[in-house]
Amino acid sequence: MNSRHLWSVALCICSLIVPTSAFAQKTDFQSWTQVTATVSLDPAKEWFAYAEAQPRIGDDVSRLERLLLRPALGYNVNEQVSLFLGYAWTPTFMNASYQEDFRNESRIWQQILIKHKMIGLDWQHRIRQEQRIIQDTGGTSNRTRYTLRGSYPLPGFDNFGLTGYNELFVTENGVSGGPQGGFDRYRFFFGPYLNSGPVRYEAGYLGEYARQFGNDSRMIDAILVSANISL
Repeated sequence: MNSRHLWSVALCICSLIVPTSAFAQKTDFQSWTQVTATVSLDPAKEWFAYAEAQPRIGDDVSRLERLLLRPALGYNVNEQVSLFLGYAWTPTFMNASYQEDFRNESRIWQQILIKHKMIGLDWQHRIRQEQRIIQDTGGTSNRTRYTLRGSYPLPGFDNFGLTGYNELFVTENGVSGGPQGGFDRYRFFFGPYLNSGPVRYEAGYLGEYARQFGNDSRMIDAILVSANISL
């Protein structure tokens, strides 16, 4: 992929940002930090443990909005396909009016991750199914998420490149006092990455257009910094 193609990809991502932010009724600037660890559990590296911690600072980067703690057990079917089964604790700390209002949420989640190479990029497809148990709602809400990620190693650099992804969230069944069925949110990210030993670092812009507060919509503009450790 030459520089002309690279700029085309960047412009396509920007074209997605503008229309979604134009329709949002609320906007917020946030800071997201993500740390993940994947640890092999056997010499053949078939079974592994996964753990993730992700605090999100919202209300224009002034206080904690959400915390995600997401452990899982995984199995590598082969070098391209991995399966996950996990639990997540994902409480929120403020309501739609940005007032302090703790709401507990637990999730059971299943995931398949597929990797391959095409047209000079490293691709990942992630399909995740979640069963969400949210405090003060009328039942369990099921949600499907699909992520498409592409990474481009820059020529002349062994460990440095650019990465981006798009993620679509769809709620399969609405519950009273909680998520509604149908479109839930759309998320996109673009930025550089650096591989350093067992750690992959990423930093960049993340946008999220969500139907989060009832019938209202919200646009999040966030800086995401992540460290992904593989042992």
